[in-house]
Amino acid sequence: MEDVMTRHNSFRSLLKTDSRLVPSIRRKLKRTFAVIFVSLAAAIAVLASISFVSTWGTSGTGDGQFLTPTGIAVDAAGSVYVAEGNGNRVQKFDSAGVLLLKFGTGGAANGGLVSPSGIATDSAGNIYVSDSSEDTNRVSKYNSSGAFLNTIGSGLIAPGGVAVDSANNIYILDSNNHRVRKYDSAGAHLIDFGSIGSGNGQLSFPQGIAIDASNNVYVADTQNSRIEEFTSGGVFVRTWGTSGSGNGEFTSPTGVTAAGGNVYVADSGNNRIQSFSSTGTFNEAFGTAGSGDGQFSDPQDVAADAFGNIFVADTVNDRVQKLSSVASPVVANAGPDQTVECTGATTSVTLDGTASTGSGTLTYTWKEGTTTLGSGATLAVSLPTGAHTITLTVSSSGGGSDDDEVLITIVDTLAPTITLNGTDPMTVECHTTFSDPGAMASDACAGDLTSSITVSGSVNPNVVGPYTLTYTVSDGSHTTSKNRTVNVVDTTPPVITINGANPVTVECHTSFTDLGATANDGCAGSFPATASGTVNVNVPGTYTITYNASDPSGNPAAPQARTVNVVDTTVPVIIVNGNTPELWSPNHKYQTFSVTDFVTGATDSCNTSLGVGSVVISQVTSDELENSSGDGNTLNDIVIAADCKSVQLRAERDGNGDGRVYTITFKVTDSSGNVGTARARVVVPKSQGSGPAIDSGVHYTVNGTCP
Repeated sequence: MEDVMTRHNSFRSLLKTDSRLVPSIRRKLKRTFAVIFVSLAAAIAVLASISFVSTWGTSGTGDGQFLTPTGIAVDAAGSVYVAEGNGNRVQKFDSAGVLLLKFGTGGAANGGLVSPSGIATDSAGNIYVSDSSEDTNRVSKYNSSGAFLNTIGSGLIAPGGVAVDSANNIYILDSNNHRVRKYDSAGAHLIDFGSIGSGNGQLSFPQGIAIDASNNVYVADTQNSRIEEFTSGGVFVRTWGTSGSGNGEFTSPTGVTAAGGNVYVADSGNNRIQSFSSTGTFNEAFGTAGSGDGQFSDPQDVAADAFGNIFVADTVNDRVQKLSSVASPVVANAGPDQTVECTGATTSVTLDGTASTGSGTLTYTWKEGTTTLGSGATLAVSLPTGAHTITLTVSSSGGGSDDDEVLITIVDTLAPTITLNGTDPMTVECHTTFSDPGAMASDACAGDLTSSITVSGSVNPNVVGPYTLTYTVSDGSHTTSKNRTVNVVDTTPPVITINGANPVTVECHTSFTDLGATANDGCAGSFPATASGTVNVNVPGTYTITYNASDPSGNPAAPQARTVNVVDTTVPVIIVNGNTPELWSPNHKYQTFSVTDFVTGATDSCNTSLGVGSVVISQVTSDELENSSGDGNTLNDIVIAADCKSVQLRAERDGNGDGRVYTITFKVTDSSGNVGTARARVVVPKSQGSGPAIDSGVHYTVNGTCP
């Protein structure tokens, strides 16, 4: 068998190292190969995995029934002995549960049983039963047929478990005295060891005892919730276990047996059987509370045969349960290959080795290359993007290990996402400023990629039109782009500024040049406004020139108007002929003079309709008094006609003067009310031939009544 297992290990090593085998094929071959060797595993020193086989017994006093089975033992032939605490008997069965023998009756007489608890057999087939009743406090010895032989022990108080070593020495748990008593096969007392307490080598109401093939002694130290190991000479070796329900912990352990290099403990308070190595390393826990297969209710004792079978006194359920402890090789199973989408710079992946198998307590170590990732049947690890070959090494507490590989591939199949800041599309007023609000980028694997964004395209805020900015980012595997539309618009109308003065005054019959107006636009700049309206410089009046403008975007400016006032401020001109008539003789008579006697025309730069007919006499003055001495003592020397077109002048002068001068003032008024004047003279000489009359200033005035 050793050679077979060597070949087994060599083949598994080849499977691990042969580079021609991809991980998935390698795992399939390993697991198939492991099945072939399961049937051989019982022959090697590998820890066994416990499983339910069968059960027998019901509550009662009939054959094969039980009343509180408290002790159980197996002889060299594989027969099973059950001591019934309340049935006051022992029943013998084969390993399949067929009743073979029963013995013991109620009573304190020799051979009788009152409250049997522990039971053991020796190499000769003799049977030892401890009776814990206060009426007995003894161990009874029977032959293989159940015939009483003798009692062993004295000074016992509530003896519990009993065991026999390879020399047929008998070990009795003197429970209430918290000690172990050792006797030879003839019943002679040899040694005692143990005392009350919780220190090393001390005991507190111990209930179970077992001896392995090397004569090591294991005691179920019930109230201290532990197992203590001694040599056959009673020297303390080690202890393990504490109070609790976890693996390797106990609540009132009452039964113990040793077989195949393992120690099995009836952990009665936790309703289970626990398996340990011979040095106390926890292997396995089996069973839960209940009455189903593989369930227990206060199991008081446990025994094992040489064939890997385990028998449990399932006390409150009044039955025996048969379990199997079949050794199996360690087979690591790192789980199926995984392809996982990344979730960040690293991605959490759960490694699962729970499908690994093997006897004993399995430990799990996960590595990537030479780097240890962690331990445990399952392990959450964080891995970067890429392929990762991870090795699981599974080791058994009983020896043996195996490894398996799993390929974890962290992939990035998703492109990064770009989120534009601000609005899209954006609207920007022409001839303002544009500030790109930018964008944010993120990726499930690479995280924040905002700083890696590149921007292409530009925006001219002075030119109307649509612009495109393109934002691009890459996560190393994928590239994403996103566009933003920026619309540069012109919604602001231009402003018209009139060039030159406003209002403008233009003299009639001159010329007028419009200086125009300028439209100023933030986007289009400056351009001439369009004028509408005309000015007739020959016709006085108020004229309006209106300026309009629209920018290239169609925004109309507020119209502006220039007022042009064509005015006539130039006086008309009277054209006189220069005649100066003389009145002679001074006969005091009137002589009539008309406008046309002196005026040949009237002109006006604006009012071209003026003529001689528009001229009237506005005033006539005399440089002598109306009635001077020597002038005939007459009045009304000057009479202007009602239509002011003529005037009557009296031909007389001051006899003492130097002649008389009449001054006639003509006026003409144009349509704007401008008045033009001219003068003419009519003289009355002092005497004929005396020379021109001298104007001595106005002494007498007559005004016309015409406007």
